[in-house]
Amino acid sequence: MPGDERMRRIGELICKGIICSPSLRLEATGAQMRTESVADDPDQRIVDYLRRHHAASPSELRTVLNLSRSRTYRALERLLLSGQVVANGGHTSAVAYRLADFDPSRN
Repeated sequence: MPGDERMRRIGELICKGIICSPSLRLEATGAQMRTESVADDPDQRIVDYLRRHHAASPSELRTVLNLSRSRTYRALERLLLSGQVVANGGHTSAVAYRLADFDPSRN
């Protein structure tokens, strides 16, 4: 079991590294195609992170995605207003956000 826990942790760290990567490159059939960087779109980075981790606090999002406090809260506000994310109803440090279409019974 300790090996399983270690592999799970390694997988999480790799995912965080991919999410935080400023740019990704893809090579296909002799021509180089550049995928769009999500580094400048905090909304999409937050949505991608919540897809993988199901829920997160603003503090966790700031730390993992390397966003400023104000940029994180502005992005979360836009996502809330658009209906893409919902809050758990907590206050200040206890609040957690998740995707609006996330169904915990599917896990």
